Amino acid sequence: MKFKIASFFILFSLLLSAQSGSINVNVYDQFTKKPLSATINIEKISEEFFGNGNVLIADLPSGTYTLKINAQDYETGFLNDIDIIPNQNLTFSIGLNKIAKTIDEVIITKKQYKTTAESPLSLRNITSEEVQKNAGSTRDVSKAILSFPGVGSTATFRNDLFIRGGSSSENKFYIDGIEVPVINHFQTQGASGGPRGIISIDFVKDVDFYSGAFPASRNGALSSLFEFNLKQARKDKLGYKAVIGLDDMQLMVDGPLSKDQSWSGLFSVRKSNLQLLFKAIGLPFLPSYYDGTFKISKKYESGDELFFLGLGAKDSFKFNESADPTLTNLTLIDQLPVSPQWNYTIGSGYRHLAENGNWLFTWSRNMLDNQALKYYRNVETPDNLRYDYKSQESENKVRIDRNFNWSDYQFSTGTNINLARYYNNSTVKNVTQNAFNFDKFVSEINLMQYGFYLQTAKKFFSDHLQFSAGVRLDASNYSENTDNPLDQFSPRLSLSYKINPQIALNFNTGIYYQLPAYTSLGFIENGGLINKSTLKYVRNAHLVGGVEYNGKNNLRLTVEGYYKKYKNYPFSLRNQISLANVGGDFGVVGNEPLDSRGFGETYGIEFLAQKRTVNNFYGIMAYTFGYSKFSNAAGNLLPSSWDSRHILAVTAGKYLKRNWNIGARFRLQSGLPETPYDLQRSALVEVWNIANGPLKDFTLLNSERGNLSHQLDLRAEKKWIFKKWQFTAYLDIVNAYGSKSPSNLPVVNLQRDGQNNGIIGNPGAPENQQYYLLETGEMDRSTPLPYFGFMFEF
Repeated sequence: MKFKIASFFILFSLLLSAQSGSINVNVYDQFTKKPLSATINIEKISEEFFGNGNVLIADLPSGTYTLKINAQDYETGFLNDIDIIPNQNLTFSIGLNKIAKTIDEVIITKKQYKTTAESPLSLRNITSEEVQKNAGSTRDVSKAILSFPGVGSTATFRNDLFIRGGSSSENKFYIDGIEVPVINHFQTQGASGGPRGIISIDFVKDVDFYSGAFPASRNGALSSLFEFNLKQARKDKLGYKAVIGLDDMQLMVDGPLSKDQSWSGLFSVRKSNLQLLFKAIGLPFLPSYYDGTFKISKKYESGDELFFLGLGAKDSFKFNESADPTLTNLTLIDQLPVSPQWNYTIGSGYRHLAENGNWLFTWSRNMLDNQALKYYRNVETPDNLRYDYKSQESENKVRIDRNFNWSDYQFSTGTNINLARYYNNSTVKNVTQNAFNFDKFVSEINLMQYGFYLQTAKKFFSDHLQFSAGVRLDASNYSENTDNPLDQFSPRLSLSYKINPQIALNFNTGIYYQLPAYTSLGFIENGGLINKSTLKYVRNAHLVGGVEYNGKNNLRLTVEGYYKKYKNYPFSLRNQISLANVGGDFGVVGNEPLDSRGFGETYGIEFLAQKRTVNNFYGIMAYTFGYSKFSNAAGNLLPSSWDSRHILAVTAGKYLKRNWNIGARFRLQSGLPETPYDLQRSALVEVWNIANGPLKDFTLLNSERGNLSHQLDLRAEKKWIFKKWQFTAYLDIVNAYGSKSPSNLPVVNLQRDGQNNGIIGNPGAPENQQYYLLETGEMDRSTPLPYFGFMFEF
């Protein structure tokens, strides 16, 4: 018996002993994409590794490392927080920027934090490992971005991001150069938010997040741009990773697909468990989803690359009839629609290395099918139907991008074409500011969008001064208001001056354009596209300046001031408000009569202190003070729905012994402006029976403020490393202490009789004067959301 126990402990200790993996690092010129000879140093390891285009580091003990990459005549680069997994050969890529060759002394810069000539400021880079260990992010990029300055949010359980005072419809997303319009489950059509991200963070190398200074190659971004860079598949053999969590279950496979390893692939499928979690904690709605992602790549001996990319999602929804019958829960059940949704994006790309640069050819197709069905008080009879919404958006896109050097200048140029179809077959009853509306129509439009761009960059004075200038032209055949590309002339200019290797002064200005949402372009009333003669491209002019300090121990400090001026913003003719104030909830944005009279401005100042992992500690502190104002019906600027004056985020974490990692994030945000309810009009029987809830009084647009919003998120993670695999357990607690609801508006519903019918206060009055007796109360506190799970990596 003693021998068996001793044998067990010996075997267990051997399994737990630190095992080794390996890593390939592909090093290339960031601009031309051509391979470079490089050396790599690893923190805490004295040995130096060398390779021509590819550096192989074998037999590296399992753990988390930071790699420093050097190449002659290039800035030093870093790969941060690389997690080496036992018995796996990982592959990472890094592009280095060339140093100008001059007779003067050259400033050698260590690129711990990413910037570019086009975007010397307003650019943040976050790695996959940083997302996964970010407390409260639940392995979702959109939630991890909340740690950075200028980023506000609406609710704990949603991914609606308003960046520097702009609405969530102003954000754009790309994966390896292919635009992906839908990145969230249950996405708000006409905006970009939703409760859960689609993109699997396990296949992401890092994300470039721009809050301004957008490169000319990207069209349609007004407030932010997300560039997702996928990792490369492992080279030695197929690897597997499984995640079993309280929120979802996921299976991933990556590795070579051919004997010569020139073909490789990444594959992922995921199934939701959120409906189980939400039911367990008593929430009134039960969302469920599936999603999948793949990328297949072919690497040629010449360095050229062919790849195929795809992701898609299917969402369903039902009510939790057994939820606690609080006034908040009953009201949500009364008001929320049943909203199934599916979407996909597929695409391919070919990168060709030319003599002095490279070509990138991409094609993609994306589609969104969005439905919503709602009956009055969920009683499914023809008379109770309030809306039956069915729409589809599909796009086919082709892009050609070319990078090349000419003398000491770098040039980027290209073109894009988008052929789109929008279809809507809907029956909708609603009540707006002064009218009852009954929209029943079938709409189908086909339109083309196209654009051209040119951007150049050069360094002067021994790399002290970096200059970039660019221009875009965009147009659409939708109408006479959108078909002249000169009307969407979009110049931009960036300057960066290095006072010394630690301090830089940065500046950017530019004008950006965005075509209104298809829901707006395709709306039909009285048999015609009534918005066709009024809608224009939304125009947004940016002015940004700042100071950056890069100190010892991976410390980065930045201060940035910004000013954004909007013009031609879609304006609701029914509610007499700018659409800049909507988009932070479930539903559809823009499906109504509009014109382009809206205008606005946002401005503020941001502070960032960031420290990437040193001595097993990492942290970010971000503060934003800003204003966001948009026009009302009288043409006066009022605080917008995203006018959060103060946003503070403090994020920190620590690697502990025995492979523990703990982290926390605290966020504080000023109360957002809110429009009060018109309870007198809402109580009218003929109004409530259609609206199914209280109406806002838009004559008092954003005249009140919500509650100060704050929450604490916690995360703990523990890894067990075995001979050929790795096991991880994690716990995420979002909103740990259950903070007060950010909204200060009351919860409003009907007083009910014994048969659960609304009580009419004056049953003897004429029908158009009868009113219900209303019940009002405070909104429930936000619910703490615990997420825990297990990861298995082979």
